[in-house]
Amino acid sequence: MGEVHDQYLGKQLTEETWRDFEALFEKHKGVRGGCWCTFHQVSSTDYNRMSKNQRKAFHEKRVQEGIATGLILYNNNDPVGWCQFGRGEIFEQINRNRAYKKLDSVKQVKADWRITCIFVDKDHRKKGLSRCILSEALKLIEDLGGGVVEAFPFDLPNSEKPNYNGTVSLFEREGFHKVDRLGKNIQLMRKNLKMEGIQQ
Repeated sequence: MGEVHDQYLGKQLTEETWRDFEALFEKHKGVRGGCWCTFHQVSSTDYNRMSKNQRKAFHEKRVQEGIATGLILYNNNDPVGWCQFGRGEIFEQINRNRAYKKLDSVKQVKADWRITCIFVDKDHRKKGLSRCILSEALKLIEDLGGGVVEAFPFDLPNSEKPNYNGTVSLFEREGFHKVDRLGKNIQLMRKNLKMEGIQQ
């Protein structure tokens, strides 16, 4: 992970590590207005119908069922970062997106995995941990079988707001390439992870 980040350790979100994910998100009031990282897993209608507590319960149930997962980053034993990733088919919000479905690149290549969110604890920002989290998540995805990984960073270079999707430059540094624009502000990017090593 590099000398600067040797004190950090990534673990997969499972039923056993859910309490650590819960602690990180409780500290930040569910993140992004109480999303609990459910936005991409459901339709817009269902997301808006759910309360914050219902979103939390929904995500926990999906983890218990082995549907939802991701990577938690720890500083010693404290959870300080998060990356949501999962099999392509579990992200209903993306699968329903009309602009996404119309892209030729989407018709030609099926995503095995998607990365939708990267989050760093407010007390651990400005340490380069977003790249650390992404790097650890990619290692875990490779361990889980690899394949085509999609990401959807916002391309808003002048924005000062927290970017929970990551940035284009962040993904480019980890070997992702630009594929298509998805709407005005989102850049669809891909990387191909192979079991024998990482290849484009």
